[in-house]
Amino acid sequence: MRLTAVSKVLDEADIIEAFVRHTAAFVSHQIILDNGSCDGTVEILKHLRDEGLHLTLLQNHCRQFNEKKLNTVLYHLAVQLGAPDWVLFLDADEFIDDREAVRGGGGLAALLEGQPAEVLCVHVLLSHYQASIWDNLNEPIIPVRLSWRQERRAVEKAMVRGNLAARNVDILPGNHGAEVDGQPCPYRVEPAVTLAHYAERSPFQAIVKFIRGWSKVLAAGESEVRIGTSNHYREPFQKLRDRPQDMLRSPWLHRFSQPTDGLIHDPIAYRGTSLRFTPTLDEPMRAVRCLVRTIETVSQQHGRLLEECPEARVLATQWSEDIQIL
Repeated sequence: MRLTAVSKVLDEADIIEAFVRHTAAFVSHQIILDNGSCDGTVEILKHLRDEGLHLTLLQNHCRQFNEKKLNTVLYHLAVQLGAPDWVLFLDADEFIDDREAVRGGGGLAALLEGQPAEVLCVHVLLSHYQASIWDNLNEPIIPVRLSWRQERRAVEKAMVRGNLAARNVDILPGNHGAEVDGQPCPYRVEPAVTLAHYAERSPFQAIVKFIRGWSKVLAAGESEVRIGTSNHYREPFQKLRDRPQDMLRSPWLHRFSQPTDGLIHDPIAYRGTSLRFTPTLDEPMRAVRCLVRTIETVSQQHGRLLEECPEARVLATQWSEDIQIL
């Protein structure tokens, strides 16, 4: 059973090494597309590749959401490079957790191998882990440090058979499913495997995630806003824009070191080896660097658009001359 994992990453230096080492225990090949990291993520990935992990590294500098296209391109690349039986779509903060499948006498690979031929796609649920007062802040391995999770919600991520490349297959935004020949891909939800999700690891990392996430939606245009896949970024972005005190001077900021009321203690089994290349990070300074880099890249791409598309320059000039009386 040959499995390939594909991922898109951006500024994940605090978690990327643990993610790659953990995922390598389940798959034979990982394809990682970096979206223009500036915090050392790419350097860590190169070290891991040089160490001998089977990694294919790609990079672009995308500052807008174009997920369906990029996900589908990565699917076809995975099939071309390794002819996998299944392709797994994982974000860098999503760690495979197959403890229930192992207790049932198998594991992720056995579960996928046992799927009926008509099941072209397997969906697994996310388990959202949260920082707490009990976290050992000196522990560099995020899924070891964060061991308290929320109740599971109906958020599903897709694992897709690798034999669909000859058909019209599309991987949906957010990796939440697939379409084949323009129709929803037949799938089965497998509760014995989940993805442990470590989306918010520090307040500074979370703030960058909110600001950059919704700005990428806006940069993609109104059609992406209407799709709604990334609407979870909208509210915190708007709070930070209009009333930052509602977050930065509120219980939200302090919940990264709060008691665990309402949470479930459920540490996953980290399957990776120890970390060798993850530096000690100054989180506030990393946040500033990442946001400045985002502004710089968006501005550069805007300037390039004006240089290469005269119609865009005309339109931008019209916008700049639109003066309103307040």
